[in-house]
Amino acid sequence: MTSPAPSDTLPLPSEALIVGAIADISALELHNFECDLIELRLDSLGLGAEVVEFAKFTPLPLLITARGAAEGGTSDWSAADRLAAYEQFLPYASAIDIELRDFDHFSGIIESAKGGNVLVVGSCHDFEKTPSFDTLKSKIGSTADIHKFATRIQEKADLQTHLDLLDEKTPLSVMGMGPLGAAARPLMAKSGSLLNYGYLGATPTAPDQWPAGLLRQTLSL
Repeated sequence: MTSPAPSDTLPLPSEALIVGAIADISALELHNFECDLIELRLDSLGLGAEVVEFAKFTPLPLLITARGAAEGGTSDWSAADRLAAYEQFLPYASAIDIELRDFDHFSGIIESAKGGNVLVVGSCHDFEKTPSFDTLKSKIGSTADIHKFATRIQEKADLQTHLDLLDEKTPLSVMGMGPLGAAARPLMAKSGSLLNYGYLGATPTAPDQWPAGLLRQTLSL
């Protein structure tokens, strides 16, 4: 196997892609990933030799994420630790995911990513509720290439907020958490959500997340 050349960057997607999220080391041994790109959750995986080797030689584009605890991260890494993780893995990345609230602090790595044609995904999580449409729309700025919104769906109105958001003329990844949100993930993909997350291996990376293969099969129906 050879490491992807820097020119093998991920273009801004124009249709729904399946992101296979990896949060446990055992999933690095899989041979059939059933997704379009792989997310390495470094806050769960760590920065060990197995993870680095996988990043160097994986056959699919990589999305690199080092999530903070407030956004569902599983480590006690400081902001400096997370920045160091992004810096170490940026050479292997086709995209990086950084929480919108951290954009100022991580401005340097964002600039480096853009300089290397690495897509920047700006994330916003709310594990308790779905904020209003206006609140979510106000978070869309000019820095991120794709804005990702993951919120808890509690009622039909929350689902409609997601669908209304997908009417915006900007690249978006929109998904719900909780049982209702999980049930609606295929609908979000078919309504314009560009990055649609499932997990690889045995460890979900978000509440009620689908296995990546099942999500891919469902969207192909």
